[in-house]
Amino acid sequence: MARLSEFEFNENKKDYSNEEILRNKYDEFKGMDREELNNKLFEEVARQKQNGTFDYDALSKMIETLRGSLPENDYNNLKRILESLK
Repeated sequence: MARLSEFEFNENKKDYSNEEILRNKYDEFKGMDREELNNKLFEEVARQKQNGTFDYDALSKMIETLRGSLPENDYNNLKRILESLK
């Protein structure tokens, strides 16, 4: 199973389109319940923190850019999750 951090857009790779990559990631996670998804998230964050690649500020900025596109409840949920990752 691929790690979340391995999800990348590489224009030099011609074997998968961005849409196919997104569809594959969706298929990978769609059958998981909230607890399974949270466990995957926390495992990945722990791995990134250990490697020194976790970027809280970048995630925070990304959530802020999505704010206008999200229902307020979803935005607040993302902020709550982000706070738990500190």
